[in-house]
Amino acid sequence: MHDANHTSTRPKRRTLSFMLLALLSVVFVLLGACNASNDDDGAEVSAPADFDVPAAAADDSGERLARPEPEEAAMEEAAEDAPATVQLTSGDNGLAVPTALTPADLGRDIIYTAEIAVQADDVTAASREAVAIVQGLGGIVFSQTTRTEPLPRAAITFKVLPDNFSTALERLAGVGKLVDQSISSDDVTEIIVDLRSRIITAEASVERLRNFLQQATDLEDVAELERELLDRETTLEQLRGQLRTLQTQVDLATITLTITQSPTVLPDTGIWVTAWVSEDADDPCLGVQNITVEPDAKVYLCLEVENTGTSALTDVEVSTRNLRLNLDNFQTIQGSFNSIEANELMAAVLTLPIEEGRLAGRVATRGLPIELEVTATPAAFDGTALDEVWGESVVWVQVDTDDALPGFGDSVSDGASGVVAVFSVILIVVGVLLPFLPIIAVIVALIWWIRRRSHKKKEEQTSVG
Repeated sequence: MHDANHTSTRPKRRTLSFMLLALLSVVFVLLGACNASNDDDGAEVSAPADFDVPAAAADDSGERLARPEPEEAAMEEAAEDAPATVQLTSGDNGLAVPTALTPADLGRDIIYTAEIAVQADDVTAASREAVAIVQGLGGIVFSQTTRTEPLPRAAITFKVLPDNFSTALERLAGVGKLVDQSISSDDVTEIIVDLRSRIITAEASVERLRNFLQQATDLEDVAELERELLDRETTLEQLRGQLRTLQTQVDLATITLTITQSPTVLPDTGIWVTAWVSEDADDPCLGVQNITVEPDAKVYLCLEVENTGTSALTDVEVSTRNLRLNLDNFQTIQGSFNSIEANELMAAVLTLPIEEGRLAGRVATRGLPIELEVTATPAAFDGTALDEVWGESVVWVQVDTDDALPGFGDSVSDGASGVVAVFSVILIVVGVLLPFLPIIAVIVALIWWIRRRSHKKKEEQTSVG
């Protein structure tokens, strides 16, 4: 009896098992049907009459394919998922904080960037050294900007392989004194994965639209399909461009190096002094450096002082070595004695009268040099006074003397001048002796009387003998 009951329950168990298997099969079939329905296109526009195809394709989810946002928007969307940016700042020569950003094969897409600021005595030489370092590591110069005045400065952007990122940073920091360093990394793996997925979806959508367009016969459907195809092809190219940009940034790390002039190096200073002399009062600075003039002429001395350095010249002073000239009478026609900026010119004019062949009290008939010396104090960009600079220049002035034989007119003129001179002397003598005429007359009369009396005595003696 017991065996009969046991035997009767076996078919019931087998039936239950078959029912469970059938139920599971139905569930899997339904799930597969749902997935298949997701792969099918939705029907938004009626298809042509000869086949059942939607005129405007949709994406795999049954909705229209949304256009991707620009690269900046995609970056902002993944910013929350990306690792935090690493910032390192150093004020010493060399890497103050060792770079722990050496790329490892972790299957992540990371963008490495760095900014370095150094100071060097020679900005140009440091720039050449930095370029040689990066090229030696297989990197390239992406951009370069160099300025020499007023403050030397160079800004260079390098592209290097991520494997050489740390080595390049360490070597570039050695081209001068490191004053600032900033290093960052940005994980864009999610952004790239998202872009690739959207590109695949967009490519599939474009391909379906092309197939629909080939099968379309109605003109309105063709026009709408072409517009939709153009939009989706544009979207696809934008996605591809964003992916290329990100992939390039991942493949090559970016280093921006800024080199400035070391403050311990004094800026260039210089002065150039030139003097001219002329008889033309309108533009004396177009004169010469050797001039011959009449005994009673006027000459105009032009002084030009050029600042050939990169620092302003202050307290410009002029002096002469061999003449006593009133240099305060210099009249500036360009610039000022107070300050001369870099690469600028100061010009001033001094009027010098020639009186009877003399210049400043000295005879100039044989030529007289005018030696001018100019001193100035350069000022650094921060106002600090630098070592004094000086320059000098010399011009010659000679008074003309007339050595030719006199003509008839000159002889008559000279004779008349001689007569006038003699008559003038006589008048002067008469004028001097006139107050003494009575005394002179008395003296003369007394001498005459004495000589006459003496003469009579001699005659009387002779007659007596």
